[in-house]
Amino acid sequence: MRLVDLDPQWITPDLFIFRNPTGGDAWLSCKRVPMTFNEQCEKLWERPEFKGRIIVTTVAHMAWQFEGNDFSNLTVTPSIDASASGNWHGFITNGEIR
Repeated sequence: MRLVDLDPQWITPDLFIFRNPTGGDAWLSCKRVPMTFNEQCEKLWERPEFKGRIIVTTVAHMAWQFEGNDFSNLTVTPSIDASASGNWHGFITNGEIR
């Protein structure tokens, strides 16, 4: 599966969301700078199209490294682990969901 198939969207240059690869209604977030829960929500709710969506935010102190800015070839490290909320845990490597 490719990240582009999960309707990824940049919220800011440092924060994006995408549909949960394992299905369901949840969207997952990923960021490259530390951001509190409230800061993430503020950025998300600035965009009316995201109101009412189930979005799993990331832990405030965590930040990921992004290689690239195009969803078709983006690599994110380390893994994204949303399993505590019953969602996906895996890798984004060169635009591929693993």
